[in-house]
Amino acid sequence: MSKTEEIFSVGIDIGTTTTSLVLSKLTIKNVASGFVVPKIEIVDKTVIYRSDVHFTPLVDDTTIDFGGIEQIVRGEYERARVNPEEIKTGAVIITGDTARKENAESVLSAISRMAGSFVVATAGPHLEAYIAGLGSGAAAFSAKNHALVANADIGGGTTNISVFDDGKLVATMCADIGGRLIRFESRTGRVTGYISGGEVTAGHCNINLARGQSLSLPEIRQISDALAGSLVSILKGRPDALARKLAIGPLPENIQPEYLLFSGGVGRLIYDDEDCDDIKNLTRFGDLGPALAQSVRRAMAKEAFKLFKPDETIYATVIGAGVHTTELSGSTIYISDSSVLPFRDLPAINLTATEDLAEVTDEIVTKAEKFSHENDSPLPAIVVPKTFGNSFKELQALAFAIAKAARQVLQKGPLVVICEDDIGKAIGNLLKNALTQPRPIIAIDQLSMKEGDYIDIGRPLYDGGVVPVVIKTLVFSNS
Repeated sequence: MSKTEEIFSVGIDIGTTTTSLVLSKLTIKNVASGFVVPKIEIVDKTVIYRSDVHFTPLVDDTTIDFGGIEQIVRGEYERARVNPEEIKTGAVIITGDTARKENAESVLSAISRMAGSFVVATAGPHLEAYIAGLGSGAAAFSAKNHALVANADIGGGTTNISVFDDGKLVATMCADIGGRLIRFESRTGRVTGYISGGEVTAGHCNINLARGQSLSLPEIRQISDALAGSLVSILKGRPDALARKLAIGPLPENIQPEYLLFSGGVGRLIYDDEDCDDIKNLTRFGDLGPALAQSVRRAMAKEAFKLFKPDETIYATVIGAGVHTTELSGSTIYISDSSVLPFRDLPAINLTATEDLAEVTDEIVTKAEKFSHENDSPLPAIVVPKTFGNSFKELQALAFAIAKAARQVLQKGPLVVICEDDIGKAIGNLLKNALTQPRPIIAIDQLSMKEGDYIDIGRPLYDGGVVPVVIKTLVFSNS
C-alpha cells in the first residue's frame, strides 16, 4: 500500500478592507499501481483553520502597514498552533485597491517569505479573479454542470469576475466596483474618504463628493444603484458608460453566462443581508458595502441569470490562494542540488520543435538575453514540449544543445528544464554529462507552461520524488 504524506498550505489575502488567512492540509500519495512509473498526486485538500477577518492595517491612504500585517499573520499562526517552518506551500495575494499602494510589492514579497518555506507571492486583478473563482467553487460548479458560469468577487475596491466553461477559464473581467469606494463615519452619511472609483461614480451621478460632507440616503442609493447597474451590464456582455470608466482592462462583450455566483465581502451580504431603507444600517460598516449589496440584489431580480450561492463567499480568494495554487511535478525528476530550492518567479521560455539542434541553441540564447537585464538575473526555465520526442538519441542531442546554450548565456547559476513528457530524470542525467562547467541542474516533468509564464519551485517532497510548483500565468480579459 502506498504511503501518504501530509503538508500544510496557507492562503493569505490582504484586501482593500480586510485581511484573512486560511490553513489547509494537502495529502499526497503515489496513485500508480504495481511496478509502473510512480504518479504522485494531491489526493485530498482539507481546510483546517480559518482566521478571523481583520481590517487591513494601513499607515496612510498610500501605504500598507507591514508590521500590522506581520502581526496578524504571526498571531493567527499561534492561534492555529503551527510554525512557519511547517508551512510547505501556499500563496499570499494582495487584492483590490491595496495592490496599488506604494509599498505593495515589497510587503507581498516580505510576507511570502516569513509565512513559510514555499509561500509564493501573487498579485493582479485578473489573476485574483481566477483564484477567487477556484476558491468559491465556481470552476467546480461549471465542470459538474457542463455550464457557462461566472463568479463575481466583490470586495472593497474592485469586483473581479471569472467565467468558466465546463470548468475551464474562458475570461476574466475587472472593474473598480466595491464597498470601500466611499467611506463614511459609521452609521451616518458623513464622508470620511474615497478612492478613484467612488469619485468617478459620484461624478457620473452628478453628486458632489468631498470629505466631511454628508450624503443623503437617496444619494447613497443613487451611487450604489449606478454601480450595481454597471456590474450587471458587464455580466450581460454590454458594458454601460460607467462600466467602461471603471473597467480595469478591456471588457469582453460576447460572453453571457447562464449561472452566476457572488463571492467577497459584499458578495456575502448579497446572500445574507436584508433590504432596508435606514441610513444607519446601510453605513454600519463605514462604507458602501450594504447599500451596494442591496442594489445588486435588486438589480439581479430583474435579470435572467440563475443565481447560486457559492461554497465560499468572503473566504473565496484566500482559499483559492491556499488550496488551488499548488500542483506537483511528475515523479521522474532530477535535482542535482536541492539546496538551491525554492525558486520564485522564474520566467519560462518555450522551445520550438525542430530537427536542427543548432537552432535550439540559438533560440535559448536569444530568448535568455531578454531576461539578462541584471547581473544576478537567473537563466529562465527552458520548457521542452512533447513534440521533441523521447528516444535516447533525441534526448542526448537536446541535452547537448541546451548545454551549448548554457555556455553562451550571460546568466549563471542553476539550469532549470521543464519537460511536458516524463523525461526529467533522463534529460537531467544527460545534461550533467554534457555540461563542461558544473552548475546545479533541476529537471522536472509532466508540466505544461506557456511562453511568458512564471514558475515557483519548492523543496522536494515525498522522499525527493516530487516538487511542489506554482505556475503563474498572466491572465488577461481575453484569456
